[in-house]
Amino acid sequence: QLSKLVKHSLGNILDCELENLGDGPGSFDGIVIFLVFLHIPDKKSLLDICSKMLKSGGSIFVEDFYCRSPFSDIEVDSLQNDVFCKDVPTREEYISYTEAAGFRGVKFIEKSNEWKGYVTERLEKFKENKARFIELHGEPTYQSLLYFYSAVAALFVGGNLGGVCLIAKKI
Repeated sequence: QLSKLVKHSLGNILDCELENLGDGPGSFDGIVIFLVFLHIPDKKSLLDICSKMLKSGGSIFVEDFYCRSPFSDIEVDSLQNDVFCKDVPTREEYISYTEAAGFRGVKFIEKSNEWKGYVTERLEKFKENKARFIELHGEPTYQSLLYFYSAVAALFVGGNLGGVCLIAKKI
């Protein structure tokens, strides 16, 4: 009966009334976020809000992008226009923002090589299944996804974009 214990909320957390989420501030045991933070430029405010929503001792689990080393102009353009992320923090920035929001015991688990393997394999499999995909979804959708998958693979292969699993507890 896990469904009775899990609450799913959809919306822009930066614009919502926190009292309307779950049972309000301080009511969540955990927050799990997969590849969402990368689309929200104001990471400090986002982490502050997550901290406010957690009970003391609650955990946050985030999988996201981070900047391993400075991006080229081409990579900055691709991140902004292809992936729709305008601010990709460094490892140090991510840890600092997380701690400033009231989290401790920050674990920054490097996932870059694993994700690079995943996105490059995804791209190759997608190309291999082109005919079937087009049959089901059409050429325009195939071309759009091919462009996106290629952009993400190029960013990870370039080595400046990284993947992280960040875990921390609210104090």
